[in-house]
Amino acid sequence: MMMKRKTGTGKYQRYIVQDPKIITSYKYHPFEQEPFQIYMSGEQVPEATAFADVFWRTKLPTPNPTCEIHAHPAPQILMFVGEAGTFEVEVPLNDEVYVFDRTTVIWIPAGVRHNVHYLRIDAPMMESGILLQPTYE
Repeated sequence: MMMKRKTGTGKYQRYIVQDPKIITSYKYHPFEQEPFQIYMSGEQVPEATAFADVFWRTKLPTPNPTCEIHAHPAPQILMFVGEAGTFEVEVPLNDEVYVFDRTTVIWIPAGVRHNVHYLRIDAPMMESGILLQPTYE
């Protein structure tokens, strides 16, 4: 079956977000820092049942940890993507602390307290959180 390639508008265009919503106030992030880029939410795509942000990191963020210890009422997928050995990040999950230095994806069950603390960033990498609900709570 031949699929039509779309570069403009189409019936699924409303599900594609290429220009993020930029916000400066973010729950659990009470510190002044770079603007947050929201790529998916129920506000952007009314049918969406997930909320996603994306952060490109080229240096240690300020502040660091990037947020206070917190938990969400829904599960979250937390992703760190970069070349192995070029970054190091510490993620507490309740009373256990994990350190990663390569591409890693974490399933955080609802109610598990967590945050993100970068130990080093030697090359560009990406962090993304996908909360399995349409709003960030």
